Amino acid sequence: MSSVTWLRTKHGMLLSLLAAAITFVCTSSGHLSLADDAEQPLQGLQGILPEFVPIGLLEDDFLTLGDSWKSWSTDAAAEVAALYEQEDLDVAGQRAVVAKLNKRVRTMEKALGNNAYAPIHEQLATINGRLSRRVSVATAVLDTLEMNPVTAHKARVDAAGAEVAHSVESLGKYLAKIKNGDAWLKYIRAEELRSAVEAAKSSEVVSAVFTRLTDADKMENEAQRKFVQRPQFLSVKQTLGEFIELASAESPAKNDQSELRAALTKLVSSLEAYEETRSLTSATAARDAYGDVRSLAADGGNHIADVLAGFYFNYNLRVVATESFLNKVAGYKHTDSGAVDDFVLGAKVDGNQSTTGTVGIDLKPNNQVIEFDMTFNGITQTNTQGVTDQATIFTSGYHTFGAQKAIQFDGDRFKTFPATMWVNANNTTTGARTKVSGLPLFGSIADSYAVGVARDKRGQSEAIAAGKLRNRLIPEFNQEVDAEFNKSSKQLEEDVIPKLKENGLFPSARTYRSTGDALWIGTRLMDDDNLGGDAPSFSTRVAGSAAIHLHETLLNNSLDKLPIAGGTFTEKELGEQIEVALQTLLGDKFKLPGGDKEVDANAEPENEDKTRFIFPDQDAIRIKAQGGKLTLILRMGLQPEGDDVIPTQEITVPLMFSIEGTNIVIEAGAVGVSAVEAASPLVQIPRAGIVKAKIQKALPTRKIDRMITLNRKTGGPVDLAITEIRPNAGWLTITIK
Repeated sequence: MSSVTWLRTKHGMLLSLLAAAITFVCTSSGHLSLADDAEQPLQGLQGILPEFVPIGLLEDDFLTLGDSWKSWSTDAAAEVAALYEQEDLDVAGQRAVVAKLNKRVRTMEKALGNNAYAPIHEQLATINGRLSRRVSVATAVLDTLEMNPVTAHKARVDAAGAEVAHSVESLGKYLAKIKNGDAWLKYIRAEELRSAVEAAKSSEVVSAVFTRLTDADKMENEAQRKFVQRPQFLSVKQTLGEFIELASAESPAKNDQSELRAALTKLVSSLEAYEETRSLTSATAARDAYGDVRSLAADGGNHIADVLAGFYFNYNLRVVATESFLNKVAGYKHTDSGAVDDFVLGAKVDGNQSTTGTVGIDLKPNNQVIEFDMTFNGITQTNTQGVTDQATIFTSGYHTFGAQKAIQFDGDRFKTFPATMWVNANNTTTGARTKVSGLPLFGSIADSYAVGVARDKRGQSEAIAAGKLRNRLIPEFNQEVDAEFNKSSKQLEEDVIPKLKENGLFPSARTYRSTGDALWIGTRLMDDDNLGGDAPSFSTRVAGSAAIHLHETLLNNSLDKLPIAGGTFTEKELGEQIEVALQTLLGDKFKLPGGDKEVDANAEPENEDKTRFIFPDQDAIRIKAQGGKLTLILRMGLQPEGDDVIPTQEITVPLMFSIEGTNIVIEAGAVGVSAVEAASPLVQIPRAGIVKAKIQKALPTRKIDRMITLNRKTGGPVDLAITEIRPNAGWLTITIK
């Protein structure tokens, strides 16, 4: 056992023995001698995975799960050590260890879904995330190296052919709605094309159709030329081009894998560096290595792509809002009253009416968009008198109703649909007055007769009342809802989305969906040179609340957009730079906490600290969310006023969040300072002291109001509160109730 391994864990001997035992069980061919091992080519994960267990997956990390998990943790740590540090594991042995570790992952995932383990949820989520990413990457690497290149190539050609067939089918559905559209299917030789791609060959038909679509811009008829440039035709052309490229390529042979292994090694090492630093440098290196793997692997890198999609290219902003929360935010009571002045069944009707109802939201299941009904349910009560030449009829009305208006949101705009409404009308005749009312005998007979006639017409009167209620409420409901959501769509289209795009903050991937009781939003901010989020391990929904989950990559990728890297600023100037950048997105009234203090004109001016912060061109500010702390990582040098420049230091500041009454308390922990470039202790210790003092002064404990008041146009203000801010396992979760 190496001395490095011994230093990496105080349980080094135990891990080594257990790892050796696992190796013995997993490798059926026994151990190779050192001489034999030197002569054999590297197998599977050998030389691709790091030589030592990654930080965060040592035995001490597993033991944070507590005494009841101690035996499990020790065994799990030994299996991890076997995967990384046992040099004589062949591919079969590697797969056996990976299978064991997958069981460990499933055990932790099961525990995460069990409230009995809530006290160690934070530790479980952290370790599970670290391990599941590594195990999935290792599996994908093995699958990539061991696949049959001929079979893999054929699968890619078949998949490309299926894409062509799908695009042709979509074009056919589009053309079916257009007069004489079928003629264009003959133009692209649709039936022949389907048969050709099913045969998985780059035939004359495929080439001819692709050439025809490529040269479509040379058509003499301008209308036809423009028509063939529509997205449905362009999709056929694109999928055909991809199919031709794959079908024409020679099926690769399984021979020298040195280049592929080198690319996989670079990918894994870059991902490991990224896990530790979250730096843009390592993220860019990982993206470059991924590109190399795609060009070298027989499957085009599909196995690796699937894993990266789940753990490194995933959504890095997730929002979940329950229906009950949305009803608190958007719902309100509506009341109105007024006079009744109408003609009904030949009678002049006068009186008064009052309507009381509740506006709310009813979410609908939809996996493509967020879909919901704006609802308006209530009661209308009326007291009227209907006057004819023969009698005056007194009526009391009690009508229940419900209106629904369907709305969809796709991330860019709201789409509204006409409202529908049901009415349950109920009229009760409470009395009558005729010309002979009050006369003995004849008056009561006439009044009773008039009441009877009115009751005979009750069905008609209730149908008329229901119709009039619909005619009164539906136009008003449609108009108000349409106006509000059209306004929101316009604001998104003209203000929000352009600002996001202008500042490079528009998501590269988005999903919007709804269930019967919650809406779900997932977006990803990720450029070509950085990474995205991973698979979430947090609880995604809390009753009566909204949860905003921000991954480290969203925060870091956003920080990269700030005008800080490569700059030199005083503390005041730095705050101003950040504030201006945020005002571009959030409006001119936005102020950083503490940035809007009133200035006393009669007070003595404070001595402004003239120390200048010098930021490097890359990775100036990084954030990590682990173990209940949001750690701020600064890379910068300092230029104290009248003193020598302190070269770039790496400064770590853990930030802890707590709730005290109506405030969120943000408290900075112990500041760590280390030199980026090696320096003697005699020089570095004083430097670190100066830097630490400056940072501690700049980051005092802050209190921010956690109460949020939404001032609405209708329905009055709504009071909300931030109830939790929880950083863990790479995510920062903010819960609002």
